[in-house]
Amino acid sequence: MPHRFIIALGFAVALAACSSKTDTTSSTTSTATQSNGFSISTQFAPDPPKQGPETITVTVKDASGNPVEGANVKIVTKMPAMSMDGPTLTATDGGGGAYAAQTNLNYGTQWTFDVAVSAHGKTGTAHLTQDVK
Repeated sequence: MPHRFIIALGFAVALAACSSKTDTTSSTTSTATQSNGFSISTQFAPDPPKQGPETITVTVKDASGNPVEGANVKIVTKMPAMSMDGPTLTATDGGGGAYAAQTNLNYGTQWTFDVAVSAHGKTGTAHLTQDVK
């Protein structure tokens, strides 16, 4: 009988240890903004953003949640702590309402990203701030 108790206790401890683990390597910087009938979401790769090459993907949907095709998407980057502007990016249409831009975040500092979307006679904007390490 004590043998079963020890096995059951060991199993319970092992199960609790597995279920309480958190994945510290997974982090997301995806953000969504509603602006002038658009839902504008941004995603970074790598995520979280790191100093060096970075891909910024902007997903644009209409008020009904449908992908917006054929939009013009610009991303203006800045480094406020350094009082410097970064590059202005034009995202490429990847289909399905997804637009991607490649850049190089040369400095480990706080960056701001101002996204402007133009489509169907409307313009929407999103602003986000990210720490780049």
